This record gives sequence, C-alpha cells and structure tokens, in this order.
Amino acid sequence: MSPLNPRYREPTSSEPLAVLLLPRKLEEFELAEHARDLLSIPRVLALEPGRFPTPRFLRESAPLRAAKRLKFPGKPRVLVLYHPRQYPLARALAARHEGSELWYIRPDPEIVGEQDERPDELADLDRLAYERATPARVISQDAEPGELREPLRLRLRELEVISPHPFVPGARIRRN
Repeated sequence: MSPLNPRYREPTSSEPLAVLLLPRKLEEFELAEHARDLLSIPRVLALEPGRFPTPRFLRESAPLRAAKRLKFPGKPRVLVLYHPRQYPLARALAARHEGSELWYIRPDPEIVGEQDERPDELADLDRLAYERATPARVISQDAEPGELREPLRLRLRELEVISPHPFVPGARIRRN
C-alpha cells in the first residue's frame, strides 16, 4: 500500500524468481563469478546484507520483519544460500513464500568458523541450513564450476525461472 493512496496495491505477479542471499557485497564475494552468472538470468535477484550487523537481541525478529517487508516482482521459487549467517532470512523467506526451495552452496565449515566471533552459533545455523536444503540441494563451494552451476541451472529451467518468455514485472503476459 502506498502511504499517499491507501487504495493502491502493488501489482502482484506469479512469475517464478530465484533469490540469491549474498553474505557480503557482490564485489567482495569469493563466488562473485558464480553469482554474476546466475544474475545474468532475468528472473534472478540478489539480496546483499545490510551495512550494519544485526544486534544480538534482534537476530530472531529482524529476518522475519525483513521477509515481510521485501517486495518481489514475482514469486520466489528458489532461495540460494551462500553462508549460514543468512539462514534466518532464508528460513523467513521460505515461510513467507510457501513452496520455495532452499539451495545451500555450503562453505567449508572450518574456514567459516575461524572467521566468526561466535563459531558455535554459526555451526548451528550451518546444520539447520544443511538439513533444510536436503542433501540433493547442498553443493560445496569447493566444487568445480560445472558442478556448482549445472544442477542449479537445470532446476531453474524446470521451475521456469529460466524461460523463453519475456519477463515484464507486474504485467500479465499470455502464454500459449
């Protein structure tokens, strides 16, 4: 709803989307090439984390609130998670957009644990993300580029995120 016109509603679209949950700015991300490859697909979006870390007392509620406030130009069908720290947001988005799949491009847990000030909390988030994604949708970040790219692209085709039809957010396109 627009604050200026209470009767205005944003156009909703059922276009299938994929959403990448990046752990840092794309320019600073180790797998930026993989993310850019996916972002070349018109129905793929990326979410970068906020500039400031979430205070500890808001870690449960902030992702729920963010998931509620985010407006997409379609329906997220695939959520791609690159770091366990983004799992609470992925969980909130998956709950808000029922039927969406979680793909976990899993980093080396030892390296991630060394980089974080709370390795136990991160290990729990990693375990939860791993369990939620199901083993068929968990790929190691150390995988070969083809192994990292092909299974996800194949699934994006099946879900029509990769589609020959034009992507016009908010418009109704008739498909024959």
